[in-house]
Amino acid sequence: METLQERHGIVSAIDVKRILNTDNAEIKDLCKQLKVFPKRDKRTGKAYFMREDVEFLKRMKDLHDQSVQYSEISSAPQYMPANISSPIQESTTMSVVKEFKGMFEKMMSNQDKLIEKMQATLDSKLEGLDEVVVELIQVKTENENLRIKLNQMTKENYELKNNLESFRPVGFGFYVK
Repeated sequence: METLQERHGIVSAIDVKRILNTDNAEIKDLCKQLKVFPKRDKRTGKAYFMREDVEFLKRMKDLHDQSVQYSEISSAPQYMPANISSPIQESTTMSVVKEFKGMFEKMMSNQDKLIEKMQATLDSKLEGLDEVVVELIQVKTENENLRIKLNQMTKENYELKNNLESFRPVGFGFYVK
């Protein structure tokens, strides 16, 4: 059974710590470097991350760990000339560049999809709005006309009642004014 957090793609700060297998300080530094910040639950005040952010943090941490390992390996004494770059560093750099390009393209496509969805939603919401405004104006005009007619009828009713009260019965169904 899917939990509410899984359904909305929410990951708690404790789960992020467990997923990244690191401490809070390193998570904080990683978030600052990558400009990924946790959100706060308005009711409880607890911090949480979106699932996509956690996946991004994990990929970047893995890449960082790989580059640290490669730099440790490359810092060992080598018998290569200084002007030749290490194939390990080059492949790491290329993989990081490819990863960033992929993430950028994915982000741009997600942005385009989001804009299209928002545009479709707004179009569907505003689709019948013109007709509703025209109908509202017609109903308001009709309402005002009926109010004027009601006032005229009330005035006529008052005049007829006063005229009726001016007659006095004489007898045998006759009335005198």
